[in-house]
Amino acid sequence: MMSLRAPLILVVLTLAVVTTGCAASTERTGSVPESAKLAPADAVGFVTVVTDESSEQWEKADRLLGLFPDARVEVLGAVRTELAQEDLTWKDDVGPALGDELVVVVTAARKPVLLVQPENADALSALIAQSDDPLVQGTVSGWTALAETQTELDAYRAALGRGTLDGVDSFSDAMTGLPEEALVRGWVDFAALARDLASAFEQSGVQGELGVDWLAAALTAEDDGVHLSVGVRTPGGNGSSYEPELFERVPADAVAALSFGGTQGTLDRIEDAVDVDSVSSALEDAVGVSLDGVLEALSGEGLLYVREGGEDLPEVTVVLAPPDPAKTFDTVDRVARTLARETGAEVRTRTDGGQTLHELTAEGITLTYARVDDSVMVTTGATGIADFLGDGPKLVDDDAFTNAADRVALGERTRGFAYVDIDGLVPLVESLAGPEAVPAEARDVLGTLDSLILQGSGDGETTALSGFLRVTR
Repeated sequence: MMSLRAPLILVVLTLAVVTTGCAASTERTGSVPESAKLAPADAVGFVTVVTDESSEQWEKADRLLGLFPDARVEVLGAVRTELAQEDLTWKDDVGPALGDELVVVVTAARKPVLLVQPENADALSALIAQSDDPLVQGTVSGWTALAETQTELDAYRAALGRGTLDGVDSFSDAMTGLPEEALVRGWVDFAALARDLASAFEQSGVQGELGVDWLAAALTAEDDGVHLSVGVRTPGGNGSSYEPELFERVPADAVAALSFGGTQGTLDRIEDAVDVDSVSSALEDAVGVSLDGVLEALSGEGLLYVREGGEDLPEVTVVLAPPDPAKTFDTVDRVARTLARETGAEVRTRTDGGQTLHELTAEGITLTYARVDDSVMVTTGATGIADFLGDGPKLVDDDAFTNAADRVALGERTRGFAYVDIDGLVPLVESLAGPEAVPAEARDVLGTLDSLILQGSGDGETTALSGFLRVTR
C-alpha cells in the first residue's frame, strides 16, 4: 500500500508518460508561480507540476509521445501496472484526486508536504485511504495539504505564518529566469542544504564546499521537442563567457562537438576541492606532466569534436587555445613521447601544406598533434588538422546546427555548449560496432530524434543552462 512517497512516484511516472521521447526558443519570460504562496519562506525545495490533461503543455507532450508508438505503449503499460498494483486508474482515481496542479514543498526540516486542489474530494480520500502509512490532511488557502504526521503539518502551517517563498528574492530571481509555460518547474535552496551536502562530500573523501546557492529548472513541451531550462547561482561566480572562435572551423560532418572556455574559476574550485599534491604526483608518474600544466592547457578556449574517420575508429579532434600555447604544446609533446617510450613506438615529424605535424602510432591508433598559430591540436584523423584549417563546409553553416543553436539562443558569447547530431551519430556507431550495436527498440526511438544541444550563458554569479532535444515529424 502507498505512503506519501507513492503519489510522488506516480507523478514521476505520469511525467514520463507525457515526456518520453522528447527532452528553444523557449523564452525566459517566467514569473513567480502563484502557488509559491503555499511554501514557507525557509523551504528548501519547491516543485509545481501541471496535471491538467486539457492544458496546452499536456497536449503538446502527448503529440510528441505519439511519435514514439512503441515507447508510448511501454511507458503507458508501466504506469497502468503501477496503478493497478494499488487497484487504481488514472482516469477514475489519480487524476480527479490531483486536480490541475500538484505542488510539492520540502520544509526546512526536510519534510515533504503535497498540496492539491482535487476535482473530487472523495477520490483524494480514497487515494489516501490506500496508504501504508497514515497520512494527515488539512486545508491551506483553499488547497489540500498532505503530510506524514500532524506534527509535520502543524510545523508547516506555523512556518507559513512567518512568511512565504514568493517574497524571497533569491527564489523570485530563480523562477523569473525560467519559462512560465512548462510542464514542471522546480527550485532547490542548496545554500540551506550546505551542511548535509558537505557531510556527504566528506564521507566520499572530497573536501570543500559545493559553492552553489540555488538551482532552478523547468521542462517545457514544444511542437517539435522538449526544452530544458536550468539556472544555477554560484557566489563569486565560477566562470565567464567567451567567444567560441575555434568552433567556426569545425568541419560540417562532425556528429558531436563540445566547446568550452572561461573555465578558470571552475578549475580553481577543482584545485581547492582535491588533494592537488597527490593528484599531481600521480599524474607526473603516469605521463610525465604536472597537474598545473593540464589545468593551464584547459584554461583557455577549447574544443572537442567527433566525426567519421577510418574503417575502425572515428576521428576525435581536440583543439586548445591556452594562454601559453608553447607551454601547452610542450605538455602534449611530453605526454606523446612518454607514451612512445612505454609502447616502443616513435614520434615522427612530417610537413603537410607548410604545417609541421608530429605523429605517434601505438596499438593501431595514430595520434597527430601540432602547434597551429595560437592553438594546439591533437587528432586521430589522418586529415583532421588539414580539414579543420581548410575552407571546406563548416558546422556553423549547417542548417541542423543553426536551427538547434537558435532554440537555445546561442549568441556571440557563451559559457560553453555541446551539440550532437543524432541522425549522424547512430550510423557512425553502427558502422564501427556493427548493426547490432544499437538494439532495434533503441534504433526506432533514436530514428525519431534529430539533434540535441545544451549551452550555458551569462556572466557573473548566475549561469543559465538551456537544452533542446529536437524530434523529426
